[in-house]
Formats: sequence, structure tokens, C-alpha cells
Amino acid sequence: MWVVVPVKPFALAKRRLAGVLADRERAQLARAMLTDLLTTLSACTRLSGILIVTREKAVAALAKPFGATLLPEAEPGLSKSVLQAGRDLAAQGASGLLMLPTDVPLATTTEIDQLIARHGWAPAVTLVSDEEGYGTNAIAVSPPDLMPFRFGRRSFEAHRAAATALGVRVQTLRSAGLALDIDRPDDLRRLLAYERPLATIALLNELDVLSRLAPQPVVNAGGQWNL
Repeated sequence: MWVVVPVKPFALAKRRLAGVLADRERAQLARAMLTDLLTTLSACTRLSGILIVTREKAVAALAKPFGATLLPEAEPGLSKSVLQAGRDLAAQGASGLLMLPTDVPLATTTEIDQLIARHGWAPAVTLVSDEEGYGTNAIAVSPPDLMPFRFGRRSFEAHRAAATALGVRVQTLRSAGLALDIDRPDDLRRLLAYERPLATIALLNELDVLSRLAPQPVVNAGGQWNL
């Protein structure tokens, strides 16, 4: 199975973190998270290849050491990019694809290999949600052009409904490493609670991001909030 990694231009990445990170720092974060994901994927044993869909020119140099293939993005938009990748892989005779976003730095090689192993035979769709159960943080599809993609608000249910309507086998899995996606300031705080040898964590520590985050309220013994 091929892994598809959509990468938006670094200058446009993670705008919801603008209150914590400057433009240049958000671009650095996007690069670090892509590096972490590619490092994790390079150790997976069940991948046929890595296909990156992007119009960010800087990705080529980052992808080369990992042997990833680049597909120039034809139209902006996550759903369109993954659909484009699916059609490209189907034309090459690939059996399926697994879409992974770049913003899941805690994802592990074991989790990804297990996801592919549990996906099983075609036609099938396997979904992994974010922690809230609303977003799609991973989707495996076989064949790779089986269905259109519906990323956006409540995409997890939209993808499950679309797959069910096709009458194919649908699985939903839970995966701790894939569940935490870095979108909001509080996600940065939660990520920094981990001690992992990740480029993303190293960058955030170097930037001293924790000191920029608003302190969390704490309940004292009397049940009152301490701010």
C-alpha cells in the first residue's frame, strides 16, 4: 500500500497557530512535522512507497533522502489532492492508498504498519479519527480510486457514510499517536508533555513555545479555580 502525504505550502501552514507562532516559525513547524512523518514512514515495513502531493518547492529536498515520490498538486484543497493521488496510483496499478497528514508527529511506525495490516482485502475503507471523533486523521482506501474524499468539518462521519453507501467493508480504528493533530495552541502544550526524539518537539523547545502559551487554570483543594 502506498502512503499519500498532502503538503500545503509552508507559508500557508497552521494559521490557527498565528497567535503563538510567527509566519516564519509556522513554516519551520511545517517542515519539522513533515521530517518527523517521513522518518517514521521510512521505518515502516508494509509500505509500497510514499507519494507526496504538493506545490511547495522546498519539499523536494526534504523528500529526497527518504525516496519519496513527488506529485505536483493540480488543484489546491486536501480532498482534491488525495483524489488526484488516488487516480495517479490507480493508473499505476497500485492496490491501495493510506492518506496521512503531516501534523501527527506522535504517529509511530508500529501504528502505521498495524493499520495497513488490519485494512485487509479490497474493496475496503479504514478510518482513524482525531481525538474528538470528528476529523479524519488517517484513511486507507483500496482500490486507491474507490471513492471521493470529504475532508473538512466532521469528515470522519462523512467518509464513513460515503464508504457505507458504496457497500464496501468499513473499519474504524483508534490510534493514540495518530489522534493528536497539531492545529491549536493547546495541541502544542499537549505535544510538549511528551519526551520524544522528534524534530517537531526539538523546534518547539528551541523556540520556547511553552512560555508563550496561556497558563492553564488549576483547581485547588477547595474546588476553586487558580488562574
